[in-house]
Amino acid sequence: MTYANIFEAEGDGSQDDGTLYSLSDEFLEAAVVLQNTPPIRVNYSSASYYLLGHSAELMLKAYLYKHGVTIPELKEMGHDLEKLATVSTENGLPETVSLNQILQLAENYRDKSLEYRKRKKKTFPNLELLTEEIKALQTVVFGKICGF
Repeated sequence: MTYANIFEAEGDGSQDDGTLYSLSDEFLEAAVVLQNTPPIRVNYSSASYYLLGHSAELMLKAYLYKHGVTIPELKEMGHDLEKLATVSTENGLPETVSLNQILQLAENYRDKSLEYRKRKKKTFPNLELLTEEIKALQTVVFGKICGF
């Protein structure tokens, strides 16, 4: 199953917190591999930021699904990292989990400027700090999914 049809499967039991978490982990791992690959002709930062944003989106959705948010509700939140972070915090995401870097990426991720070039000034969080923040979020979400 691809990410494109995750939200079309509501009701058939194929989508759950584990599936969202697993997909998030794949995007995070791809971003880490890309960051560790020296650029030969081009810089990979846009692709890395996109992969990390997608990982954060899916990780937050896995957390929310585990806390009773339905697939249609998650679909309605779309790719809005700020909304997902806010709702996750409202649903008990520990205050010790920093979302600062994710929130700094939110606007560029939501408006798809990582997928399509736009002529406007953009600011991005530090790539390494963003990666570490998502890894920390992953640890917390894994614990919640597994019941730790």
